[in-house]
Amino acid sequence: MKDLNRRLFLAGSAAAPIAVASAAPSLAAGPAGITLQEALEGRQSVRRFGTAPLPEDQLLRLLWAANGVNRPETGGRTAPSWRSAYDTDLHVATAEGVFLHQPGTNTLERVLDRDIRAEASDSAFVARAPALLIYVSDGARLRTAAEGADDQALAVGAHVNAAVTAQNVYLACVAEGLGTCLIGGAANRDVIAAALSLAEGSIVTYVQPVGVPR
Repeated sequence: MKDLNRRLFLAGSAAAPIAVASAAPSLAAGPAGITLQEALEGRQSVRRFGTAPLPEDQLLRLLWAANGVNRPETGGRTAPSWRSAYDTDLHVATAEGVFLHQPGTNTLERVLDRDIRAEASDSAFVARAPALLIYVSDGARLRTAAEGADDQALAVGAHVNAAVTAQNVYLACVAEGLGTCLIGGAANRDVIAAALSLAEGSIVTYVQPVGVPR
C-alpha cells in the first residue's frame, strides 16, 4: 500500500481520522474487471501471501465492498445485518499499526501504533499477510438493536453478521486479484481484544488476512 501511504498512515495522532475518500469507490478500478459469476467461480481460501503492502485505494475498495454505505440517504450497507444492528466494525492490522474503518466516509482511523498481526493468530501465514482484517461485534450496538434477545442469539447474530461481511471480502478479493482466508478457531480473540481495548460486551468474531496470492 505504498507503505500504507506514509502521507496518510504516519500523519496525525493515534486517534486522528484519516480522510481518504468521501464517496463509494469505483469498483471498476480493480484490475480484473470480472463478472459476478466469475467472482463466485474464483472464490477460494488462500493461505500463502506476498508481503508487499496493499495500495491504499485497493484496501479501501475492499473495505467498502465489505461493509460500506451504499445508500447514503438511509445509511444502508453493502452487507445485511441482523435486525439492522450494523454491529460489525472492521479493523485493519498492518505493519504500520491498526486502523478502524469508518463506513460513512470510507476512511481509516488509527487506533493503535503497533503491529499486532503476529499476536492475532498462532498461524504463521497470518503475520506474513500485508493486511489483516479484524472483525469486532459492538456488543452495545447489537443488544440495542436486538432488544430482548438472549446471549446465545446475540452470539449467533454477531458471527452471522461478520461472516456475511467476510463473504463480500472474498468476492472483492477475486475481483482485485487478491487472496484471503477467514479464520475463526485460530484467532487469538482475547489477545486482540486486550490490544484494542475493546469495550465490555464487544467480541472479536473472526480475522481475515489479505494479500497477493503466492
